[in-house]
Amino acid sequence: MRKLYFLFILLFVSLALNSAERFVTFKKNDVALPIIDNGKVINILYDSSDQKGIGIAVNNLIEDFERVCGLKPNMLSGNSGENCIIIGSLDSKYIKQLIKSKKLDKKALQKKNEKYIITTVDNPLEGIDKALVIVGSDRRGTIYGIYELSEQMGVSPWYWWMDVPVAKQKEVYVMPGIYTDGEPAVKYRGIFLNDEAPCLTEWVKHHYGTNFGDHRFYADVFELILRLKGNFL
Repeated sequence: MRKLYFLFILLFVSLALNSAERFVTFKKNDVALPIIDNGKVINILYDSSDQKGIGIAVNNLIEDFERVCGLKPNMLSGNSGENCIIIGSLDSKYIKQLIKSKKLDKKALQKKNEKYIITTVDNPLEGIDKALVIVGSDRRGTIYGIYELSEQMGVSPWYWWMDVPVAKQKEVYVMPGIYTDGEPAVKYRGIFLNDEAPCLTEWVKHHYGTNFGDHRFYADVFELILRLKGNFL
């Protein structure tokens, strides 16, 4: 039944306008930060008071780690004395600390639209030797950065809708540097669900057991749009 969504591919061709330079590698080296290594996975530090949509994407990232290596990162509540991934918008208390200590340049994101930066930072916070930092100018920018990491690890945006298999990995590393695809070149990027009946409504009833798409259906649609760096339905 998912083949009904072949139309989605055509609609989203225009979303692939920019892509970040590749920063994930599956080969160990002396300078890369291990995020999956020796049967261990890096944990995530996230400010729970940050915007709710970011928290949803963080939870999806945790699931994506499990898809790749069979292990789930823990969600940290504070500095734990170990390497970690720090995720947040400019509203995050952890991101504010990094800006205050000049570990991040606020000007690179301030007043930007839907932009993210992914970078490795030495000694980002007290007790942490190194972190992979995913920071966005706003909510969607941060979410796009989260899903950029997922995709480079091997989780296609189409893992659910088109059953694209996830390549299993025992080792995943992030190269040092500053990575971004900048602000989107097109302001509104999304889809219009046309001809809902009978194809879409029949599929929704078969899959979700409802006559019309409920919150479960739209959660899956919205996740796909955001993984493809869209912002409009």
